[in-house]
Amino acid sequence: MGKTANSLLLTAAFSPAWGQGDLSVRWDKEVLPLVETYCYDCHGDGIKKGELAIDKFDNIAEMQANRDVWKRIQDHLKHQLMPPLDEDQPSAEERKKILDWIDAAVFPVDPKNPDPGRVTLRRLNRVEYQNTLRDLLGVSVNVMDLIPPDDSGYGFDNIGDVLTLSPAHLERYLEAARVALDKAVYPGQMPPPEAAFAGREMKGNGHRSEEGHYLFMAGEAKVSFKPQRAGTYRVTVTAGGTLGGDGPPKMEFHENGETICEWDVDARLEQPKEFTHEFKINDEKPVEMGVVFTNDFYQEDHPDPKKRDRNLMVNALKITGPLDGPPPEKPQSHKRIYGKREAGENDEAYALRVLNGFARKAFRRPSQEGETKRYLQLVALAKKQGEGVEEGIRLALEAMLVSPAFLFREEPQPEPDNSKKIHLIDEHSLATRLSYFFWSTMPDQKLMELASRGELRKNLDSEIDRMIGDDRSRQFISNFTGQWLRLRDMPSTRPAEKFFPKFTGKVRDSMRRETEMFFGHIIREGLPMESLLDADFTFLNETLANYYGIPDVKGDKFQKVTLKDSHRRGILGQGSFHLLTSYPLRTSPVLRGKYVLENLLDTAPPPPPPNVPQLEPPGHKGNQQSLREQLEKHREDPSCASCHALMDPIGFGLENFDAAGAWRDQENGKQIDTAGELMSGRKILGVDDLRKALVEDHRPEFYRSVATKMLTYALGRGLEWYDRPALDRIVSDTEKAGGNSRAMLRAVIDSVPFQYRRGDS
Repeated sequence: MGKTANSLLLTAAFSPAWGQGDLSVRWDKEVLPLVETYCYDCHGDGIKKGELAIDKFDNIAEMQANRDVWKRIQDHLKHQLMPPLDEDQPSAEERKKILDWIDAAVFPVDPKNPDPGRVTLRRLNRVEYQNTLRDLLGVSVNVMDLIPPDDSGYGFDNIGDVLTLSPAHLERYLEAARVALDKAVYPGQMPPPEAAFAGREMKGNGHRSEEGHYLFMAGEAKVSFKPQRAGTYRVTVTAGGTLGGDGPPKMEFHENGETICEWDVDARLEQPKEFTHEFKINDEKPVEMGVVFTNDFYQEDHPDPKKRDRNLMVNALKITGPLDGPPPEKPQSHKRIYGKREAGENDEAYALRVLNGFARKAFRRPSQEGETKRYLQLVALAKKQGEGVEEGIRLALEAMLVSPAFLFREEPQPEPDNSKKIHLIDEHSLATRLSYFFWSTMPDQKLMELASRGELRKNLDSEIDRMIGDDRSRQFISNFTGQWLRLRDMPSTRPAEKFFPKFTGKVRDSMRRETEMFFGHIIREGLPMESLLDADFTFLNETLANYYGIPDVKGDKFQKVTLKDSHRRGILGQGSFHLLTSYPLRTSPVLRGKYVLENLLDTAPPPPPPNVPQLEPPGHKGNQQSLREQLEKHREDPSCASCHALMDPIGFGLENFDAAGAWRDQENGKQIDTAGELMSGRKILGVDDLRKALVEDHRPEFYRSVATKMLTYALGRGLEWYDRPALDRIVSDTEKAGGNSRAMLRAVIDSVPFQYRRGDS
């Protein structure tokens, strides 16, 4: 097991500082006096500001029973949000003493016996379900619109606790399964090929709309068709019309300009009908198929208003065939599932063999005893209703695609109800965790074969390299960054066109692509994780390069570009960051500071108090105060000062970027002031200083933040206090590897929570 086994034997270096002595005595003698001095003015002696009274906890057991409260206390102390800035502050040593005691007493961990936690039985989310159908059935089908949106938890939509399954969900999953199977398998005789054309796609005179091709005078709607071979074909025209004169519209079907047949279109525009005819095609050359309106009529003064205008609407055209000769060969997707029936094999044996092979892939593990035989009842039901064995198998496949074994990521446990039972997950479960982590889909054949032989853990290095190098790893890039860095929110960003006329939808799409390619390159090349903050390169196309003012980038294709402008280095210089942290009319130093703290340093500030007034853009309705001046006025309120002291200096350092991601030196004719002082005491002047401060002073916090997000995404659960040793180990391994991003990924995979699990209580 290599590193995995070693992670169970973490050294004492990860133990809390308060590892010896009686914690209760230390509380009374060393910690409580500090708490009374700095906290009781608001949270003790009968005062419970913010509904918090620290003196109500009589012992450590009561504190541990209210860990959510103490986590909040711990975070406020750690981030210097409490005591308020207008109150006496503990020294750095005093603050550390309180925090170390809380860690040791309220959140005790035993690194030598780590708790891997457990993941709630997890349903496949929409993206995972669609990808899994694609890889299981061998066809691409869009089912995203059929399935209700997924809820999110801890910032991600693959969290087991929120992925519920309602009856409505189940109905939609069944419909999605049917749609996918309709494209993948063809029980019985293969139907003839079809070529379908929407009316709006047909060329010719008239008017085209979403409803179809409207011929308001004599004319033709036509398409080009390439037959597979000579033979008999069927044309189906869906059409309707308006009556005019003494009869309905007349519609002819033409092949290369010759009339093949004619119909009277006795259907109204709003209720079109299908008109069919069979005809011969003599060779394989492309032919022009036309639908011709031949009896136009218009009489403005006709006594019957309903008969004044005769028109034709061609909604759709479909060519089916050839209808004669041998049936078409079935597609590879069908052959892969049904296989070839062996000579003398009876229906039940054949069906069981097909279903066993399908179940092994669909359930992502070997089938259990008798598990697949249950589905033979559906095969028998289909045969009883006069269907063939292939139709029966198709019905069983539908049932498998909505079974718990497919919809949920099962992980067998020896004692699921014993919370003290910790076990190494089996290799099929490991294969599934890996594939949904990197690919958001089922394990492929290579992973399954290694798992079946019990050799996956022995080959983890090569398999991780293979999976990251596979095109499917784009799913990790897009889904992880889409939620961690909030890139999924990009389509909803709308800088006001009046104020930012150079910004376009194409620019916005390019900004998202830039960040995805940037992060993907860091992962694939194993670059230091802090490259996300300070890399001297990015990925641009001509559109985005021109918007940034970067010369010599040509074409729509994205390319790696070395940055001469230091302002654009790292994610803080990328337009996606600026758009996501701004309002349509103005920037937001608060949102930008909050984004950096929350997404890059895992230091989420508390929510603002209610009824906080919205700041106005400079110059709006006569207000000439800059955003900085308004925020500084706002910070005079002691209840707001601590949080804003944390966020605002970061946001001020980024004010040279406007709400649409363009660089500026002035706002409303005034030079922009980007100076600030971080909570650490470090003074900064603009984005370059801020970036240096993050890399030089906060590298461990950045590593820990990325590791926290990555492990949350990989596990499908929120992290708890008992996950601290695992995070410590991931950060330590990353630091030892010089920040290597691949080392962090490997440390996440080697971690106890990823490799082990325990039962529930």
